[in-house]
Amino acid sequence: MNKFYEDFEYFIQLIKSNKNFAYARYADGEVALKQGRYVGVNSQAYQIDNWCAPNYITKVGEHLLKTLNHTEDTYYYAISSKTDNLSDYEFLSNRIKTNKITFANLWINANYQKTKQFYESYDKSVYVICNVAAVKKLFPFNIKEIFPFPNDCITYWEEFGNDYINQLIDYVRNLNNETFFISCGPVSEILIHELYTINPNNQYIDVGSSIDEYVHGRQTRPYMNPNSSFSKEISSF
Repeated sequence: MNKFYEDFEYFIQLIKSNKNFAYARYADGEVALKQGRYVGVNSQAYQIDNWCAPNYITKVGEHLLKTLNHTEDTYYYAISSKTDNLSDYEFLSNRIKTNKITFANLWINANYQKTKQFYESYDKSVYVICNVAAVKKLFPFNIKEIFPFPNDCITYWEEFGNDYINQLIDYVRNLNNETFFISCGPVSEILIHELYTINPNNQYIDVGSSIDEYVHGRQTRPYMNPNSSFSKEISSF
């Protein structure tokens, strides 16, 4: 079996298990912020995900750079593969000091329809940290609590990032063996890093745009259309 499919099955089983772990995703947006590159109004980040970035390293970019030092066996880095973006792959792989590496696109593209099937059959109650637009009843799985995150994550984090993470840490600090699905754009990796550092006894999973159809009630990415070429894409290291 292709590793893209193998890793998908591995992490789906890991989520279903009682094992605690972190799965943090780093793709083009996260790398751009780490490098202080401009992300403008013509980008997917702005037009669909409601954030943009100046041509310098913001507080989000600075914080993201601090999240690459984990070497624990239960902390997985999901990064752009060589076939996704070679320069992003090289940037990330040269900075990550662990072999716990998998695909940033694991839940999407050629795996997306299987991801949806997983969500629709998942019988465990979870916490969700995602866009403020989310409504519990629109999700196919049971949700204990939604922690809403506002639009324009870069600007918001400049002023309120510390307050947000501190309130979240206070809530999560004493929780054990819970599952968190996280979808807050590039801030997701900051949240996973901070929560895992304080309390590694939960599952922290960046599910990215794979829950967008439930959060926003519409398809936000071409890969969500099973007839598109993006829905057939397979990543490879």
